[in-house]
Amino acid sequence: MKKLWSVVVLSSLSAFACRPADSSSQDMSDPVVDMATPPAAMTTSIRELNSPQNTIKVGTRIKVSGVVTSPLRWVTSDDNAGYCYYRVHIVQTDPAPATLQDGILLTLSLRTTMWTDGSMTTQCRDRAKSDTVAMAMDALMPGQQVEIEGSYDTRANCGGTTRQINMFGGKIVSQGMAANPPTPVDADPTQYLTATGSPKVLAKVFADNQGALVRFSNVKSYGRNMTFQDFSVSPTGAAPGALIGTNYLRAQGSFTSLADGTTYKSVTGIVLADFCGGIWPRTKDDLVQ
Repeated sequence: MKKLWSVVVLSSLSAFACRPADSSSQDMSDPVVDMATPPAAMTTSIRELNSPQNTIKVGTRIKVSGVVTSPLRWVTSDDNAGYCYYRVHIVQTDPAPATLQDGILLTLSLRTTMWTDGSMTTQCRDRAKSDTVAMAMDALMPGQQVEIEGSYDTRANCGGTTRQINMFGGKIVSQGMAANPPTPVDADPTQYLTATGSPKVLAKVFADNQGALVRFSNVKSYGRNMTFQDFSVSPTGAAPGALIGTNYLRAQGSFTSLADGTTYKSVTGIVLADFCGGIWPRTKDDLVQ
């Protein structure tokens, strides 16, 4: 039986950005779309939303089904703009096989009228308590099948354009645990390069594949960041390679990345355009030695 997610706060499922925010890295800073009186939703699929032909217009009210891949609800804030931003991601699992067009981000922006001294993340969690969709996003669990209703949207991101579903005024309907869990797509880490230089231009694979679940096999680490514990991987253990963002891992508890030169049988993660492109493992289990 389908049902709307009950409004329950699971504070352990909330997280915050572990790096300073900047205009090129925040992933949910679009203006809020007014959907107080939304039109009837068009049933479609995540793969159709990610079509290179861009067959669905921005602003179209849509309904899609997918499986939750987020280990938690991601929360950021912009005290200058006065908004809290919330995000989860889902993937399409049917029909098989998995493709790089299977993922999409669900984003929600909520206006906050006043910031007080203290943690902005805590204030954003408190702000979410008055919004049904934000609470439903917090209650999601990895592997759950959900039906989503929202507005198809895009945003400028590090010199590129990424796709998302704006959940302001939307709906999240639980369909229980998915019969078919998400399957990663085997990919080449040398194709997932973080944008550098000036001006930075987001690599097309991040613009086209954001939200997809990918897996790199038989890779070595290099370029470890001692502050954020991020690192990169490639077949040779040297550039070019993909940046592995450890944000989810650190948000779930203490995490220290291994030394450069570590060999991994596989590294699995979500394709995200944050910080101009990176792969975010969901849990420590995504790093297999």
